[in-house]
Amino acid sequence: MDAIERNDLEWARQTPPAEKLATALKMMRLGIGLKRSALAAAHPNATEGEIDALLQAWLDADG
Repeated sequence: MDAIERNDLEWARQTPPAEKLATALKMMRLGIGLKRSALAAAHPNATEGEIDALLQAWLDADG
């Protein structure tokens, strides 16, 4: 086990579940924001509503 894995394991053991959940939700929001930005860059003429629809389709897709 390398130093990064040891650090991750120690964090997992010491961090309360509520804090882990808050971290996971923050990461999810950041990831969705990144995907929204990528969709906007890929579809520069799309309206906000169209980007919202593309994002929703991506969120709803399996895999």
